Amino acid sequence: MLKDLSKVTGFTYLFDESTCNAIFGPEVRAPLYGVRTAEEIRRVLLDQDADVPKVVYWMMRDMGLKRADYRKETHDLRFDISNFIPAMFGREYLKTSGHYHPRPEGGEYAYPEVYGVLSGRATYLLQKVKKIEAGPNEVEVEDCIVVEGVAGDKIIMPPDYGHVTINRLPVPLVMANWVSDRFGSQYGAVEESRGFAYYLIDDDGGPKWVRNPLYEDAPPLRVARVREVPGLGLSRDVPLFTAGQERPELMDWLNNPQDYTDLIWSGLQIVGEEETYGL
Repeated sequence: MLKDLSKVTGFTYLFDESTCNAIFGPEVRAPLYGVRTAEEIRRVLLDQDADVPKVVYWMMRDMGLKRADYRKETHDLRFDISNFIPAMFGREYLKTSGHYHPRPEGGEYAYPEVYGVLSGRATYLLQKVKKIEAGPNEVEVEDCIVVEGVAGDKIIMPPDYGHVTINRLPVPLVMANWVSDRFGSQYGAVEESRGFAYYLIDDDGGPKWVRNPLYEDAPPLRVARVREVPGLGLSRDVPLFTAGQERPELMDWLNNPQDYTDLIWSGLQIVGEEETYGL
């Protein structure tokens, strides 16, 4: 069954919910396609022997419009779309590998990112550590935040926070992102620790967070809600792609987070700890 996501995406995009295939309109620049495989994702699972589909999710990178300025060239900004199947990895809900972003040379903060949910519901786990390169059992976690987004939401991944995306619903998840093109994401430290400090599992029909035993200590999960930040180009009534394509100057915070720290954090409203505010 084809689902028309054009309105929330900002260009012609039909999504096949049964196969997770994407059909883009003739106005769309052909993206670079990639996949995350079972063997790659197995490295970060609670149960590394769990049954995992051969392809876990599809990534379509470097997207744009054929007859419009290409923001990767004009502003060092990259737009991507990712499609996630509904699946379980044993007791654990489907998730991405998770990654960290580096800091610019001499920079005070790591590069942020912004996600836009196009279809389904996304659960994001954000994690800040004192030192990314620390080995297993040596990672000191300073903060863990969980935030959810539904279609139309724009969710900021703040500077210095690694992040993982989880699909806990029995339907596909489709999301987009704008991110600076000035760096490459860092996956090694996450794989060495078998994921982040928490796993989201199905516990007798409902979601439950459990600690990763390779982290000796981790603070309680804090829960945040999404807020619009028009000053950063993030409003529910404007597709994420459209915001960055038509007003790329409002996305400057993705390249220069040190100039926008207060605005960036205004996009996440902390409402309590997970024990009080469950999913």
